[in-house]
Parts: sequence; structure tokens; C-alpha cells
Amino acid sequence: MQSLNTERNRSLFAVICCITVVGAGLGLSIPLQATILERQGIPGWLIGINGMMPALATIVSTPFIPKLLQRVPTSSVLLLCIAVAAFCMPLFYIFQNIWIWFPIRFVYGLALTGLFVISEFWISQLANDNNRGRIIALYGTILSAGFAIGPLALLVLGTTTALPFVFVAIVILLAGIPILAAGSLAPKVEESPNGSVFSFLTLAPAATLAALVFGMVETNVFQFLPIFALRSGLGEQIAAIVLTTFAAGNMLLQFPIGILADHIDRRTVLFWCAAFGMTAAATLPFVTHNIWIFLPVLFFFGGTVTGLYTIGLTMLGDRFKGADLAAANSAFIMLYSVGALFSPPVAGWAIDRWNPAGLSYFLTATCGIYLVVVAIRSWQSRQK
Repeated sequence: MQSLNTERNRSLFAVICCITVVGAGLGLSIPLQATILERQGIPGWLIGINGMMPALATIVSTPFIPKLLQRVPTSSVLLLCIAVAAFCMPLFYIFQNIWIWFPIRFVYGLALTGLFVISEFWISQLANDNNRGRIIALYGTILSAGFAIGPLALLVLGTTTALPFVFVAIVILLAGIPILAAGSLAPKVEESPNGSVFSFLTLAPAATLAALVFGMVETNVFQFLPIFALRSGLGEQIAAIVLTTFAAGNMLLQFPIGILADHIDRRTVLFWCAAFGMTAAATLPFVTHNIWIFLPVLFFFGGTVTGLYTIGLTMLGDRFKGADLAAANSAFIMLYSVGALFSPPVAGWAIDRWNPAGLSYFLTATCGIYLVVVAIRSWQSRQK
């Protein structure tokens, strides 16, 4: 029993290192690259298209990951992804040209996608039905912390030298050490999944669509919430802290939601996360006049919509095992990227069409439509 616990702890540590790297790498590299391109006078629309490359890489690559894991050991794929991601970082500094950055960011996105999908597959395998909510919530909390570490590191390292690029490369490579130590414990995929990656969208729509909704909400909150705050008459100082408040809810409420999901029906938790998310989004235009209400609403909005991702991933782990779980996780990550990639033009149109409440309308509609999906699936499950 003690040996099993030791192996489980080694595996958990390896996965935590992986996901911290993903979060910190994205959290630092995205604002760093945007700052450098802005300094070069690159138009905003072109910076935006360049920033779409990692999400595009995810959409392209995720259908092939389950088959890759059948042929190549899981730990070997992780180590390859770590090596590729680390190698890309100095290339960004050496070739500070947006056209060269397009293929580099695509390859970087491929590597990060592998780390994302496999780490989620691994951590789902580590959990059991009694603690899966808490384990996945811990994963989500650490991922959020990694995202927070990135921008903070950028404040210290600056954006004008090679230092931030070297820093990220070293951090990524260090994550390979626990993977090497726990490599033999990585889950194996020895059989084919019972369907393509896309088939899991219909097999578990409530769980997989949670990633789509979270991708749509998170991306557009980070992109447009400061604009919403400024257009609502809030000062620049308040506009600067709205994202911090949203991210704090994102990070701090995951574990309580995970604990709740381990004690009551997970679909019920998913329903109420969507309901609270929809309600919080709908109230935003009406509470901006009072920051003592506005900021707590943002905090709980951040926590509840991130709960969709946590509980959706937990439900996939409950239902699927082995190759099917690897394929389901691939579908999950792919849908997150679809939401992140294709929804910003719609949200941007909405905030211009109904200035500035359009962002609230978009977020409310997104959560509301998903709430209907969860309600229908809950009703269908009770009829069986």
C-alpha cells in the first residue's frame, strides 16, 4: 500500500510540474510576445492573428494524440513536447519577425497541446470516483497559479532582453526531471478508442461542451473586460484590477467546487455553475457603478465559470477509461481552443453593437445556452 501511495505521489508531482509549465509558459509568453510586436509597430489585427497560432495548433493536433499514444510511450511524448517547447523560446528572441513567429508559435502550440492533453489524461487516471473532483480542482488551481506566475515574472525580467525567453526555456526543461523519474508510471494506451475524438462530443455533450463554453468566456473576459470597464466609466486603475479579480476567483474557488462535486451529483454542480455564471454575467452592466459590488461579482463569476471546466473534466474521468479517456480529453481541449479561437470576433461585435453592455449579453447568452444543454441532459439521464 505504501509503495502504491509513493508511486501515486510521484505521478502527481510529475503532472503538477507539467501543468505549471504550461500555465507559466503561456502566462509569460503571450503578453511578452504581444508587447514586443506592439513595440515594433505591428497592427493590432495582425498581432491577434499571430496569437491565434497556438489555438489553431491545438485544433489541428488533438485528433491525432490518442493514436500517437498507442504507438509511443506516454512519457516519451511528454519529454518530446517539453524539448520542443523549450527549443522554441530562444527562437522567438533570435527571430523577432512576426512572419517567422507564425510557424514558431504554431509548433510551440503543438508542444503545449501535448502537455495539456497528456497531463489531463494522466491526472484523471490518478483519481478515483471519491476524490476526482478534488484532484481535478487541484490541477485547475495549479494551472491558474502558473498563469499568474508568468506575468509576475515578466515584471521582474522585463521584455527587452533574452532573459524572459531563457527563463521560460529553463523552467520548461526542469519539468522534464520529474517526468523522467516517474516515466514508468505514466498511463499506457494499448487499445484503440471506441470512436474518433469527434464522437465524444455526442457521447458526453454536457461534459465536453463545458470546455467550449469556458474557452469562449475566459478568452473574451481577458480580451474585452478591461474595455468594458473603461467604457462603463471606470478609471484605468479599476480597469487594471478587474482581470486580477476574475483570475482570483478562477484560482481560489476551484477546490471548494471540487469538494462539492465529490459529495453531490456532479451534473447538479455543473448546472449551478452555469446558472451562477449566467446570472453574474447578466448583472455586470447594473453593478459597475459600485466597485464593492462589481468586483465580488467578477470574483464569483471567475470561480463559477472555471468550475465548468473542472467539473466537465471530472465527469469525463468518471465515464471513460484508457484510450477512450485519452480521446475524450483530446476532444475537451480541442473544444476549448475552438471557443477561444472563433468567439472573439462575435464578442467584439457585440460590445460595439451594444456599447458596452454587449460583452455582458454575449457572456450571458453563452452560459444560458449551455445551461439549457445541461438541463436537457440531466432530464434525459433521469428518464433512463
